[in-house]
Amino acid sequence: MSSPVGKPGGSSQAQYDALTRSWRRRNRKLFLAVGAICGSVMAGSLAIATAWPNFAWISGVFAGAALCFYLFARMSPPGWIENWQAGAWGEEATAAALAPLKTEGWVVTHDLPAHHGNIDHLVVGPGGVFLLDSKRINGTVTVSDGRVAVQRLDNPTLGYNHPGAGHVIALAKETHDRVLAGSRLNVWIVPVMVLWANFPQGVTDDRCTFVHGERVAEWLRAQPVKISDNRIEQVSEMVIRALAP
Repeated sequence: MSSPVGKPGGSSQAQYDALTRSWRRRNRKLFLAVGAICGSVMAGSLAIATAWPNFAWISGVFAGAALCFYLFARMSPPGWIENWQAGAWGEEATAAALAPLKTEGWVVTHDLPAHHGNIDHLVVGPGGVFLLDSKRINGTVTVSDGRVAVQRLDNPTLGYNHPGAGHVIALAKETHDRVLAGSRLNVWIVPVMVLWANFPQGVTDDRCTFVHGERVAEWLRAQPVKISDNRIEQVSEMVIRALAP
């Protein structure tokens, strides 16, 4: 059973698209200037190839390089914008990992509204109700005492501390409170951070559970039974109804 409320990564992708359009508008004059220069190089290369056929191949190289440079400049927004695209890819990867659960009686929903941001994934099954937040991180992740440390793959000395699971825990509490207020269903919402990264620990528990994306379905299946099979759909509908705007 599945109740797809939203598209996996939909909110992140929409934010990326909106920010990219805004960035291009702000830099329109720069792109026009770069386009004019690259266009001139391409036109000059065509003229040279026409006048001196023996130089056609080198002219083609210059024309291709000019075109690639323009496309790269236009399609490469700043890193803080590209992070939204990476977030969408992470959510899509988690959705694919969760897909097999649907045939096993679990209810999997994506991109649900919340008062602060959105819920990437909500999973309801025999093991309970789980709120999943997907993170795609370029680096090696270590979790210790709630601290999420990331070492960059290219240079481990340039590590940093990830903000961690505070946002996920807050979303789980918000969801619990809204469900309780809207339906009187007092079910705990388990916060889970799904990591698409080099995460040697695989799974670790704190106030929030951290699990590698490739192990998330396996971990969910292994949770002790808290909801009977005949109540899974009912519980899912009550939770989703409570989250409706």
